[in-house]
Amino acid sequence: MKAPNAISHVPKMGDDRATEQFSVSVTPQEKNLIDQIASTEIRSRSATTRMLILRGLSQYKNESLIAD
Repeated sequence: MKAPNAISHVPKMGDDRATEQFSVSVTPQEKNLIDQIASTEIRSRSATTRMLILRGLSQYKNESLIAD
């Protein structure tokens, strides 16, 4: 049973930390590489994929600013 004043770790809708799920298709080789990185980083496959997506988005944003 949860304590009455317990802090929920699940962000509520509208919270900046709220996430959405979507599917990503990868080749077997890409999946194997993600699994290798996950093992090295001691992360789940999901957390590793999210980390790689966030790094890619950051890199894309930085490269787009340079091009502008």
